Amino acid sequence: MTQKELSSLFPESCRIGNLILLVSPEQFYKLEGLTITGNRMFMMLCQGSMSLTLNDRPYELGAHSYFDIMETTTARIDSTSSDLRGWCLFISFEFASESLKNLRPGPLHYSLEHPNIRIWHFSPSEIDRLELQLNLLKETIANPSHYYRRELASVYFKSFSLELGNCMLSHQENPNDMPPYVSKRDFITLNFMTLVSKHFAEEHHIEFYANALCISTKHLTRVAREMVGKTPHAVICDEITHQAMTLLEDDRISIGQIAERLHFSDQASFCKFFKKQKQISPMAYRRQNKTGIE
Repeated sequence: MTQKELSSLFPESCRIGNLILLVSPEQFYKLEGLTITGNRMFMMLCQGSMSLTLNDRPYELGAHSYFDIMETTTARIDSTSSDLRGWCLFISFEFASESLKNLRPGPLHYSLEHPNIRIWHFSPSEIDRLELQLNLLKETIANPSHYYRRELASVYFKSFSLELGNCMLSHQENPNDMPPYVSKRDFITLNFMTLVSKHFAEEHHIEFYANALCISTKHLTRVAREMVGKTPHAVICDEITHQAMTLLEDDRISIGQIAERLHFSDQASFCKFFKKQKQISPMAYRRQNKTGIE
């Protein structure tokens, strides 16, 4: 589910249009069992534990843990403990850019390490400081009559981001070596990731993304290798594969329909692509997933 689709599950007091959606501990249970994709998401556990899957890799999170993911990551919350107290913040690229301008809130490169998700483990006092910022953001979003609601939400998102960046840098070696502002390479990478999350189904070739970013394919490849450790082609293929796997979980959708949705020339081309990515045919993957065999 995308941020727009998720918004329908929560009251208007949790969101500002399609710009920001804040899921507080009282509403967190609604996320369990959902497959979430195409979202910039921040998740923090203050108490309890949770099992989740990120890009088909299982993770176990305990209290005082935090992670954030890019739009090209698929997440599913599999189970939560009865004492869970967690927060989840969904943010649009537009709102984040407007709020932060070109400020770098901490070690940005960790959020670009797709699909290797960095799980942060903070101290109780650090989690308390972050939760304070989220509560301020929650109160602002929940007050639609406030004349400066969006502007104030932007301020509190920025304060949360800066507090988060401070926590991250305090766990880093040589934090003073981290530039305080986002570089041009960061912007290229973030914009490329955003474009991939929106257009991967119909645009499989690097030329489309390079043209949209007004740079050469060679330059985009160089930046992507440096920032995420992968070629642009690999990033695009990852997103196509993750979406294909999600669609294969639904028996009502035929292999041919999946090939069509993902804009392959025919079913054979899709099957060849999928087998190259996962070393298994789409039909075999569907059977394996249905029976629960690893």
